[in-house]
Parts: sequence; C-alpha cells; structure tokens
Amino acid sequence: MFNEAVKMGLKRIVGEKFASFSKEDLLCYSYDATNKMYLPDAVVFPRTSEEVSAILKLANSEGFFVVPRGAGTGFTGGSVPVNGGVVLSLERMNGIIEIDADNLFAIVEPGLVTWELQQEVEKLGLFYPPDPTSLKFSTIGGNIAECAGGPRAVKYGVTRDYVMGLEAVLPTGEIINTGVRTVKGVVGYDLTRLITGSEGTLAVITKAVLKLIPLPEATLTMLATFPDVNGAAKAVSGIIKAKIVPSTLEFMDSVSAKCVEEYARVGLPQTGAVLLIEVDGTSETIIKDAGIIEGICVENGSAEVKKATGKHE
Repeated sequence: MFNEAVKMGLKRIVGEKFASFSKEDLLCYSYDATNKMYLPDAVVFPRTSEEVSAILKLANSEGFFVVPRGAGTGFTGGSVPVNGGVVLSLERMNGIIEIDADNLFAIVEPGLVTWELQQEVEKLGLFYPPDPTSLKFSTIGGNIAECAGGPRAVKYGVTRDYVMGLEAVLPTGEIINTGVRTVKGVVGYDLTRLITGSEGTLAVITKAVLKLIPLPEATLTMLATFPDVNGAAKAVSGIIKAKIVPSTLEFMDSVSAKCVEEYARVGLPQTGAVLLIEVDGTSETIIKDAGIIEGICVENGSAEVKKATGKHE
C-alpha cells in the first residue's frame, strides 16, 4: 500500500479529482484484453507532459512502479500492473494538436482514439492507414507502444511506418523530442523507431507526429470462399504474382472463420477457407484489379467471389 506522502504527492501533481485510490477504480484499470488481472495501488490521469514528468520523478524518489495505459485493448499485457504501483492513464491527453495538409503530417496526443484521427484527416482528403482491429476504441499512444498493425499492413505497413517523431518522457522524468516533421530525416540515432513497439518500457509517449498520405479515390472489398486452405494460399500467391498489392488481404481457415462468425455474426460462410480482399486506388484501377483477382480465385478453386455493394457492407 502507498503511504500518505505518495498519495498526497500524486494529488498535488494531477489534482485530487484525477488521482484515485478506490478499489472500484483500481479494478477498472487492473487488466487489458488478456483478462489477466493485477490490482494497482493507484490510478492517475495526467493532462500534460509536465504532469507525466512529475509523476515519474516522484516514482524515482519514492520507488514505485509506473505502468502507462491507453484504452487497455492490447493482448500482450503491456498495460497490466503486474507489480502494482501506479497506472498512468493517458485518456485525458486526447487532442489533435495540428493537421498539416501541406506537409502531410498530424501532431496528436496519445489518448486520441485512432478512428477519430482517421475520420478527421479523411475530411481533408488525407489518409492514416494503420488499422488495428480495435481502431474504433484503441488509442494512438497504445498503437505506437505496441506497434499495432491490421489488415492493411500488406500494402501500407504498420504503425511504426507512420510515426515521424515523438515527444516522450523518460523514466527519469526528462522530456525528450525525437524524429522529424519532414519526409526526409537521416540525421542521428533513430530513437523514434526504438520507442515505437517498446510497450512503455523505455518512455511514456506524450505526443506523436504521424505521417499522412493522400486518401485513395475508391475502395472495393471482396470475399472469396475456398473448399480448402491450399486453394486460398495459391490464390494469394497468384495475386502477388499478378503484381497487384491489395490494401487488405486476410486469410481465414475454417476454424478462424467459425470463431469470427460466432463472435461477430457478420455472415461469414462456413467453408474450408476464406480470403477477405480489398483493393484501392482510382475507380478504373480497382475495377480492373478486382476482375483479375476474381479470375485468380476462381482458377484456384474458389466456389464464390462476392463483391461489396457499398462502403458499409
């Protein structure tokens, strides 16, 4: 248990309203998507980088653990307070500081939900590609800490490929800035990529400079079913050999498809294997690519190739 001096110190830093020691609150921040539960001694909700710095300095002087946390959607245990201590929730640091459409970057805080960033930049005809399956509720800071990826990785890469720079707080409490805001950045140690994917073990991310790209004109989604996994695997090879790089290319065997359908009820057919394919680009390009992909799937034994009729299907 924390002594009163530590509790008072945390309250002074973030304000009494944003430091909690009640068991009810501690339970809410004791687990992530793994459902492994370890109770912290406190939860704090800083609003600024300076408050994060002060918390880490206090942790050094008083000798307690600090575990950074976004939305707790990860499956790696990165935000679980295994050794107790303080959960440092970054959910209040959730703003978009700047979207620079001319230079194709955005500066955001770590508690911003990934989906919200994508919606905002798309209004400007821009695109932030990383798409973890939890993107509608996971946060940018958590995505960076885990180097999250999703179905678009086959064409666009993962979170690491879009982090241009960071503001981060070291375990000592020192605030550092890494990276660049330009397309070309070749000088110095690449601390940005070192911190990305480190699960909060090296620093607490407090701001991120993220690369944006032009929004594709159109997308088309397809679902191909196969009697067995061999046919689906050959179709994937055929698509790549045809020099088509889909924006999404997901493979599911019968067990995976059954599990997804039982959980989400999205209408997946029960068959040997399923390919979920998305192509993007100009309207003419996606129609051409979709036709080639459909032919490749049929050649490799696909029983049916469905095309989405709208954006939400």
